[in-house]
Amino acid sequence: MVSEAQLRTAMQRYLDALNAADVDGIISLFAQGGTVEDPVGTGVYDAREGLTRLVGGLPAGANFTLDTPIRASHSNGAAMAFTVEMIHEGVPTRIRSLDVMRFDEDGLITEMKAYYGPSDITTA
Repeated sequence: MVSEAQLRTAMQRYLDALNAADVDGIISLFAQGGTVEDPVGTGVYDAREGLTRLVGGLPAGANFTLDTPIRASHSNGAAMAFTVEMIHEGVPTRIRSLDVMRFDEDGLITEMKAYYGPSDITTA
């Protein structure tokens, strides 16, 4: 079983890789056959395909910050609430998300689901 510390470390590495726009670094955190649904309700994608599209589409300088500490579970899941701030098409934009991930016995992500809706996206 994966420890709470391993879950939190993997989640932090994911956030750090997002801030670095490091698609390969993020993909390396996923198990073969891992999936991404970001946001929930827009379709489930293979992690490599989904993350390449999502992270590759982020504007330069997007900044991801935790809103609360990363939460781990008694087994193979963890969650984190964060805010991403960016300039999207010339407009300052903020997205508040809750990402929930499941892990395999090796500590690799098997499933990532991002929860945010239209009201969680604001512009200045």
